[in-house]
Amino acid sequence: MVKVKGEVQMPVIYKNFRNDAYFLHSKLTKKGTTTYHFSKDAKGAADLNQIPEGYEIYENPNGRVFLRKEQKPVIHKEEISVINDGMKKYSEIEDFKLDIKKNVVFIYTVEDLYFNSSIPKQLLQQTKNYATELRFVLVDKEERAFEVERFNYSGSVDDWIFLDGSNDLEALVQEYVQHLGKDSFYDLM
Repeated sequence: MVKVKGEVQMPVIYKNFRNDAYFLHSKLTKKGTTTYHFSKDAKGAADLNQIPEGYEIYENPNGRVFLRKEQKPVIHKEEISVINDGMKKYSEIEDFKLDIKKNVVFIYTVEDLYFNSSIPKQLLQQTKNYATELRFVLVDKEERAFEVERFNYSGSVDDWIFLDGSNDLEALVQEYVQHLGKDSFYDLM
C-alpha cells in the first residue's frame, strides 16, 4: 500500500476464475518506457490504483492474467453470442470458454483427462486445463463470412485445417459444435 496525500492507495488486484489473485507490476525499461505485467507476488506491486489508459486486463482460458493494449473488436457481440448460444444448444459440452483474438473465436473445452476423473469438484476447479480444437475465423468483414477450422493432430503436422465456410455463422455453429467431445469430431475433414 502507498500513501498519497493522506489516503491509502491500493495496487491493482485481479482475481482469475480459479480465484488466484494477480497484482499489477510496472517496470521502467532501458529506453525509459513503462511496461506492465501481472504476478501472483504482491511484493513490488505497482503504485497504481487503476489500469493505465489504453490498456485492458486479459485472462486467458487457463487463468493466466495479462495487461495488454486495448483491442479493437473485429468480431461483433452478436456473432460471439451466436457461437456461445450454439455451444449451449447444440453441444453436449457444458464447461467451455470462448477466447476472441482479432478475427478468430476459439472454443476452449476442458481437456479429456478431467471428464472421467474422481477429483473433487473444488480441486478440479483449481487444476483443470482448457484446450482448443475448434475455431471460427472471420475471413470477410464486409460479408461477415466465417470459416470453421478444427485442430489436426495427425502425423508430423499439428495445425488448423479448414472444414467449411459461409456467411451463415449460425448454420456453421449448428453443424460443427455438436461434434466437440465426440469421436465424430476426428472424422471431420
